[in-house]
Amino acid sequence: MDNNYSTQPVLVELLLRRDPRGCEHLCESYSARLYGYIIRIVNDAEAAEHLLDKTFKRICKNIHQFKQSNLTFLTWALQLARSESVEYLCITKNKATPANNRDNTATEGAAAADDMAILNMIHQGYKVYEVAEMLGRPVDKVKTSIRNAMKQKRSFN
Repeated sequence: MDNNYSTQPVLVELLLRRDPRGCEHLCESYSARLYGYIIRIVNDAEAAEHLLDKTFKRICKNIHQFKQSNLTFLTWALQLARSESVEYLCITKNKATPANNRDNTATEGAAAADDMAILNMIHQGYKVYEVAEMLGRPVDKVKTSIRNAMKQKRSFN
């Protein structure tokens, strides 16, 4: 293999083999784009740095799930970054809820977290009917959860 890691298939092959050169190239080539995407979602530089690190770890850990025929590598990486960012926002929103309101909103918070988890599954490439099968829910309930999560996500921004 030559030293040109600029093509997507070569990068994916290096990551699949757990070659350190793949991780280096991943960071060099995709840091700016992924960081810019994350910072627009979370609006916090320190959190964005942390989420970028988590995204890179997740990419390396889950590279075997990447299907080249379905998505470009960048699109797949952006989906993982979005998933990490939405999860972060959901967690920080729940932490920001005052203690006296937590008792009243415990059920709502659990439902919102469930909705976000379903949205994350959709962003990871699962189809609505696949999520419904995995959760043992009707498809229309899963679609409702997705809509609720999207409304909640919009309220973060």
